[in-house]
Amino acid sequence: MRDQLKTPLCVVLVLVAVSSNVTHAEQASANGEASSTNVMAVPVKIASSDLLEVTVFDVPEMTQQVRVGADGKAQLALIGDTALAGLTAQEASASIARELRERNFLLRPQVNVLVKEFVSQSVSVNGEVQHPGVYQVLGPRTLLDVVSMAGGLTNVADTRITVKHRGGTEQNITVKLTTDDAHASLANDVQIYPGDLVLVPRAGIVYVLGDVNRPGGFVMQDSGKITLLQALAQAGGTSRTASLSSAVLLRKNAQGYMTNKLHIGRIARGQDPDLELRANDIIFVPNNRLKNVISSTQSVATSIGSATIYAVVH
Repeated sequence: MRDQLKTPLCVVLVLVAVSSNVTHAEQASANGEASSTNVMAVPVKIASSDLLEVTVFDVPEMTQQVRVGADGKAQLALIGDTALAGLTAQEASASIARELRERNFLLRPQVNVLVKEFVSQSVSVNGEVQHPGVYQVLGPRTLLDVVSMAGGLTNVADTRITVKHRGGTEQNITVKLTTDDAHASLANDVQIYPGDLVLVPRAGIVYVLGDVNRPGGFVMQDSGKITLLQALAQAGGTSRTASLSSAVLLRKNAQGYMTNKLHIGRIARGQDPDLELRANDIIFVPNNRLKNVISSTQSVATSIGSATIYAVVH
């Protein structure tokens, strides 16, 4: 893709993530979209398949490493199967000590539980990030932290990120991040918990081709919206030999591409309303010499076919 697709989104997010220790506002949004969050220290809970190290003060024969089973229980010396999943390490220590005391094995047991491996403490980051994958986390992290762990967003990432929480009930939260306002991104940051799924979709792209100064594809970033004049501005405007009265909009539907003629000159002068574009729209601005040649959908598609492939691949 040409230079217009090299917006350094990942750099912005990494810089913002460094500042993620700033206190955020509480999450509140009437339309279901996350607007802010209050980052708090939440103890990590033991889960199935986690590896625990259990020690009892002054009783070395009780020291053991156990794996929590799929049923949430661990096989402990003397007391057998003990339900530990869903407890914090401190709560597990208290539970084991209580069992030892109530079964008269020890009078005042001092138990310590250390989680050696948090097998379930991971977050999946998929979509338009530099390094999609599963990342280990110890407790909750902010969205900006998690995106930074994945190398930041790609150049064609949509900043409207979806977070799917897996803690109990599943819930999708769409978080709007911006590439030009660090404070707004911090305000829209949310807390990510182990087991959550972060999905970064691909942003929509519109194509401006033909007799313009910088033809190519342009990402519909931040708001996800772009107008005809905005797209033309990103393409460096039309050249002197462009036919402003014979431009064509190609918009894909179930039947294929449909064409509509555009009078860019009238729109630029405010005589006609500006047109809001959709993802994958193609604006073709012919040269004065081509304005009488391009008269049908098929001829337009044939004329810009190679340019469209170039814009998508590069």
